[in-house]
Amino acid sequence: MLRTVLEMRVHEGREDEFRATWLETARAAALLPGCAGQTLLRDPHDPHLHLIMADWADRASLEAFRNSPQRAELSARLETFRASARRRVLETVAHIPAPPTEER
Repeated sequence: MLRTVLEMRVHEGREDEFRATWLETARAAALLPGCAGQTLLRDPHDPHLHLIMADWADRASLEAFRNSPQRAELSARLETFRASARRRVLETVAHIPAPPTEER
């Protein structure tokens, strides 16, 4: 599994609009083949700084998305909110899920 991480600084005063737009784009991206989920995080000490994370089943799925017209359209919707951004692709080495609540 791969995880893309986009660290994005949102223009001041546009955070709520950004989060609403991200939710729409993330729901659309989550329907694409190979997408295993979308996550949005916000820094509690810096409300303009967000991490957008997407999990992909494999590199082929991620590359298909990267080269698709859907990616261009979804990215363009978020571009107007960007003051700055930095992207990384990370490979999952290990994942330990929490046990069901009855086992805790």
